[in-house]
Amino acid sequence: MSAAIAAEQPPQYEREPRGSKLDLYKPNIQALLNETPDLSAVRRQEILEGEGYQGKISILKQYVQQVRPQFKPPEAFLRMTYAPGEFGQVDWAELPDRVLHQGVPCKVYAFVMVLCYSRELYVEFSLATQLSDFLRCHQNALRVFGGSPKTNVYDNLTSVVLTRRGADVTFNENFLAFAGHSCFEPKACWPYRPNEKGVVERPIDYLKRNFWAGRTFRDFDDVIAQGRRWLERANQRIHGTLKERPGDRFAYECTMLTPLPTASLHTDWVLFPRVTKDCVIRVATNDYSVPWRLARQRVEVRVDARAVRIYHEGKLAAEHARSYGKYRQISNPQHYAGLWNRKPSAHLVRVHQLYRETYGEVGERFFQGLSRATIHLEQALADLVARSETYRREDVQRAMEWAMQQGRSDPAVVRLLLIPAPTTRPAPLSVALSPEVEGRDLAVYDALAGGVR
Repeated sequence: MSAAIAAEQPPQYEREPRGSKLDLYKPNIQALLNETPDLSAVRRQEILEGEGYQGKISILKQYVQQVRPQFKPPEAFLRMTYAPGEFGQVDWAELPDRVLHQGVPCKVYAFVMVLCYSRELYVEFSLATQLSDFLRCHQNALRVFGGSPKTNVYDNLTSVVLTRRGADVTFNENFLAFAGHSCFEPKACWPYRPNEKGVVERPIDYLKRNFWAGRTFRDFDDVIAQGRRWLERANQRIHGTLKERPGDRFAYECTMLTPLPTASLHTDWVLFPRVTKDCVIRVATNDYSVPWRLARQRVEVRVDARAVRIYHEGKLAAEHARSYGKYRQISNPQHYAGLWNRKPSAHLVRVHQLYRETYGEVGERFFQGLSRATIHLEQALADLVARSETYRREDVQRAMEWAMQQGRSDPAVVRLLLIPAPTTRPAPLSVALSPEVEGRDLAVYDALAGGVR
């Protein structure tokens, strides 16, 4: 007690440091990092648990984070140089903001292609990124360049690569047909290696910062118009790496590109749906009307960036502006012209209209009771209209009035009232007209009857 009183500070308890459950396994961890620096934490824990480790993954991750830099040096890349006409790089870019198209806010994408030697840039804006859009934009880029590089480099987007296992790449068949038609070899980058197509990655960032940022767009057409003017200036700027104008270098590189075939490849999205009973076909989530005579028939649908065209037996049957909205109904009223006249209810409407024109207000009052009294309304109306061909309209209306007074809105009553009563009785037969009868012996009749009994 005296020692505690004499001390300048209160006594403090100090626990002896305890070892971590990880200490015994640190050499194993370092050996794993030396062999495979990118091994996942979950897989690393599984290996250590097989060796007896019972600690949590959190302290394992913390330790690996501290020591990994010793085993994995920072990445460094060699700047590539490209020969004229040898390589091009292609990618999609999703732009930050939506713009209006047909009154609907839509996402905007940019197809970007760069020639690696000259850095000549091609940009085309699109509202969709499926295969048909990709091929259409790609073909437009090659046309603008006036030819194709020998090799084009892509990310592993589904329009290009179906499956990949290491270096074994299965390309999309339709894309391969396009590449063969356009006379170039496709090359797919390794996954998660954007440096392999850095020539196109940097222009995408440049597009977002230099074109999209700080601008406003009235609609999608305005994006296209402003983008065209911006692209002309972008290809005439002094390139930051080359210190030359891409347009000047392209003037030489375009002579080294592989010429394109004279015939263009069809890049439309082609469908073969059956027209529904309500006379529409569906593209994505939107319904487009088709002339009603094609209901339940198979048609060919071709979709490009602007239009949906519907063909039947090789002839254009309908055309609509392509909608990029969701669950919309795009209809042309002319596609249903004449359909109403073919429906059973249309016959009743026409007969009722003729009935009203014939009998006016009296007929309409009679119709109110008639419609409640019979289920064969169309037949009853047609019968009443037919009366006007035999009797005067005023007579039919009077018959209707009398029937309604008796509470009988019945066409049979009207017909009965219209039958005229006899006005004169037939004249009796004159006695003078009695014919003379020849006299005969009654025995003749007795003989015919078998004799008198």
